[in-house]
Amino acid sequence: MEKRYAAATLSLSLAALLTACTSGASHDEQMKYLDKMAQRGVEAHAVLKSQGGAGDPDKCEGIYGLYNGRHGNDAPDVGSYDEKVALLEEGEGLFMNRCMNGAPSSAPAPRATPIG
Repeated sequence: MEKRYAAATLSLSLAALLTACTSGASHDEQMKYLDKMAQRGVEAHAVLKSQGGAGDPDKCEGIYGLYNGRHGNDAPDVGSYDEKVALLEEGEGLFMNRCMNGAPSSAPAPRATPIG
């Protein structure tokens, strides 16, 4: 009887752990991350502009690297590896665009469907 109880407890614990590990960020959390990356790009553009180097893709990439690039740990967890890569690529694209062009800081256009 005790073995069944232990097995049931273990099964429930594993199910809870798997659920916690596979749940992804909400669409709002993803949008906040993308907005943050866009804002960082605008800020980088302002710094580069003050130094006479605005619009330089190499300098923007260097600044992006300061945020740990695609290895940054501030992106929300969206579930699978491929979904995470897609979100990081989108964040990088926004950062680079805003860094090079100095576009005004505003939230990126919402995606039709969230990643994950």
